[in-house]
Amino acid sequence: MTIPAISDKQLREALDSAHIPSLMNSLVHLTGDLSIIRGDIRPQDGFMLGPECGISEGDQAHIRALAFQTIRDFERRDSAKTAKLGLDAIHEMSEFIIAGPVEGAYGDLLAHELAIDGGDTFAHDSFADIPAEARADFRVLIIGAGMSGLLAGKRVKDEGIDFLILDKNAELGGTWLENTYPGCRVDSANHMYSYSFEPYDWPQHFCDRHELLAYFQRFADKYGLREHMRLNTEVTRAAFDETKGCWQLEAMDTDGRTTSIQGNALIMATGQLNRPRPPDIPGRDSFSGIAFHSARWEHQHDLKAKRIGVIGTGASAFQFVPEIAKEAGEVTVFQRTPPWILPTPEYHDYIPESKHWLLNHLPFYGKWYRFWVFHAAGEGLLDS
Repeated sequence: MTIPAISDKQLREALDSAHIPSLMNSLVHLTGDLSIIRGDIRPQDGFMLGPECGISEGDQAHIRALAFQTIRDFERRDSAKTAKLGLDAIHEMSEFIIAGPVEGAYGDLLAHELAIDGGDTFAHDSFADIPAEARADFRVLIIGAGMSGLLAGKRVKDEGIDFLILDKNAELGGTWLENTYPGCRVDSANHMYSYSFEPYDWPQHFCDRHELLAYFQRFADKYGLREHMRLNTEVTRAAFDETKGCWQLEAMDTDGRTTSIQGNALIMATGQLNRPRPPDIPGRDSFSGIAFHSARWEHQHDLKAKRIGVIGTGASAFQFVPEIAKEAGEVTVFQRTPPWILPTPEYHDYIPESKHWLLNHLPFYGKWYRFWVFHAAGEGLLDS
């Protein structure tokens, strides 16, 4: 394994931007020396601590200096290979980086998300004992061509099972296709918001909808899912026929024509973020001005100098309100229940080139960083 050439100045800049616990685990891979994570320099658990994870500035400087020398030594080896680490070592490194125990079903989940060997650790042949001719007579119906539906399609295809993905829209993408409001972007860190086996060099920490939509479109193309899709088709009814042991679906195309579709199994991947639910406010229907839901944004309206009222302060609102406020004459936000979000100073920032280098070229750094983000933004928040 080779590390691309980088100047001393560039390497130091990259290390200055490093997530220290991920960097320490990466150094274990380069050296095989577990004492790097067994000393006094240890992270604390908690997403609110930020990327420093409670490690002092002096200890951070020590780890960066160690990393600089370790990387240069690794580059000078005749045969630069990362250390072969056993499951016990990976388990210890997992507990180190999240500053807590990794056990039971949660430990299994984290191990799958880490995907340390680079493969699809969730993949398995659930139908290994089923003859090929029996598989040929089985069909899975998947409703929804968003993030979950696409993954379900890949999983079924991997098993050698016939399948059909149905979606009411003219293109795949789910919520990232339908939501087009100004400022629309992910509200989870992008390095977690991806399939564990399909990493991507995200340009921003929190990418906009165009980047996310392109990611899922590329995924569908890469794994040959489009030929198993029927778009512009909305499922209006689904019923299980006990006699035949199969599902009967009724679907309607954009011209109103209906068709019946039959399958042996049904996977619902319709999501819940694309169905507008206007508030039940007396007089709403008699309002004579322009009114629309953020999930059905009407881009034809010029909002410049307009007096605008926004009802709600959820994730969509905190994304589009700052955008429309740049040109609107007045924006009034009506809030029922205040939401809570963590300070995210890098929300609109592009990832600097130095950090891209770490994520893409320092062995295993990107995997451990994604692992930390996955935990810290989930169970790691419980103790924060």
